[in-house]
Amino acid sequence: MKKDDMKNKKVTETKPKETIRKIELRGLNIKTLRVNIVGKSPLLMDKIPKEVLDSILAKQTGISNTNAKKIRDPKEEIKNAIHYTSDGKIGYPVQGFKRGMMDCAVRLGNKFFTKSLVAGSIRITNAEDGLILIKSDKPTVFERNISHNTKYSPMFKNWSAELIIKFDANNISEQDIITLINYAGFYVGIGSWRPKCRDGGSGEYGCYEIENHKN
Repeated sequence: MKKDDMKNKKVTETKPKETIRKIELRGLNIKTLRVNIVGKSPLLMDKIPKEVLDSILAKQTGISNTNAKKIRDPKEEIKNAIHYTSDGKIGYPVQGFKRGMMDCAVRLGNKFFTKSLVAGSIRITNAEDGLILIKSDKPTVFERNISHNTKYSPMFKNWSAELIIKFDANNISEQDIITLINYAGFYVGIGSWRPKCRDGGSGEYGCYEIENHKN
């Protein structure tokens, strides 16, 4: 072919075909783990009684019109401080155990292992009326002074509980959960005067660890 013919020849460019990016999402990989935990220190319960909550609400809404103090009944205070299911079994709020795991997520040293990941990836499924059942010796009374007032709390020694946990194994492993529970039992605890509580944490009550586990 002559050079002039090559100049006059219309050159067509072939555009590359557009490629469609295919996104594949992994399905849920739900597994179940049963964990038995044992208390390493006594558990102190401190449930706020309904009458106290009602009194606070009354003051906030301006319908409280009495400042009279009732005569204290230690036995009634102790009874009201215990968490009961609707059929009278003793337990502890399930969220106390889950929050402990969430709070300890940052302690594992992995920036991708976050509180929100733990919150979304696990479910504790064996609560009754929102409570995890607690087995223990017969409760005794723990007496202490707080701001010049005597506080009576039910104390449970040799306590234990079972957690049945469903989790998405795509995001969190069985060993991760075991580690988190043991961290939570050491650093956070449950109940009053635990290592981490509303007053900033100063006690050593309500600590726990895993005794055994199974799928």
